[in-house]
Parts: sequence; structure tokens; C-alpha cells
Amino acid sequence: MTAAKEDNPTARRERLRELASLGARRAAEVIAEFAGASVQAGPLHEAETLKAPSVETGVIFRVEGQLTGQLALCFDLLSRRALVRLLLDEDEPEAAPDMVASALSEFANIVASQAVSAIADALGAAISLSVPELVLERAAARLWEVRAERGEGARDLALISELSAPGAELRVVLVIAPDA
Repeated sequence: MTAAKEDNPTARRERLRELASLGARRAAEVIAEFAGASVQAGPLHEAETLKAPSVETGVIFRVEGQLTGQLALCFDLLSRRALVRLLLDEDEPEAAPDMVASALSEFANIVASQAVSAIADALGAAISLSVPELVLERAAARLWEVRAERGEGARDLALISELSAPGAELRVVLVIAPDA
């Protein structure tokens, strides 16, 4: 996502970090409501390329408005199974694949919408999300394919926070990838 057109790149980067941190905290709150447990947003870190730890599944959104870029929620296999159990009240192998896809996409849509709303509220600006793209395998690679398709407007910077419930199998990696 790109912040308001600030001339100072350092100030712009710091503002993006503040906004991403705000979005991560809101996302953690929403996941906590679903999980019925405490969920914490881990420290925000920057990555020049996405090397999210063992994420297989992800839901990718295009962000438009005053801020532009991509937002993704990514899960490792254990977390995906925990989410399916939580959302559908059954284990993934027994759940119908279309129900699994629908549940994961809807969950991500709710969490991403709240994260973006927190950012939009802080800016006093309109920001919207695209329809979610569910990626069941190689989510990190797909996110960077989407970024590359954006061309010059996209850069390799990603702001990443791990949202996790201590003592639970649930771990969601929130990726906010701003356009230049």
C-alpha cells in the first residue's frame, strides 16, 4: 500500500509501518473473536521478499483507494486445519472442499476488511478490498506473482506480522505489501 504522497521516503516508510501495525492489531482482535482465545499480533517486520515461514495457503486481496497494494492472510497446514475445524466444526479431510474454500475465503475477508478499516479510519480515507483470491498451495509465490504483474508500481517491500494464539495451533501471517 502506498501512503499519502509524502516527499520524505523515511517518513513514508515509518507511516506505512504505523498503519500496518494498526491493521495487524485489529486483525488479531477479530481472529480472537473467532477463536474465543487471546490472539496477539507479533512484531511487525519488513521483508524485501516474502519469506513467510512455511505458509502454504493464503488469501490475497488487492487494496485500492488512498492506499494501494496487496494484503494477504497466510496459513501453514496446521493452522489451516485448525481454522477449518473452528469455522466448520469438522476436520478438513471430511469437509467438502468447496465448503473449506468458502470458509477460509470468508474468514480472510472479514479479518482483512477489519484490518483495512482500521487503517482507513486512521487516515480518514476510503480504502477498498478486491474479491479474495484463495491460494491453497504456494501462497507466498502467488503473492509475488501478483506483485510482479503490477509492474513498476509494486515493489518488493512487505510488512509482515504473525498473529497467533499462544498455546494453540492457530497462526496467521498477515502480509501488507505496499505499492511504491
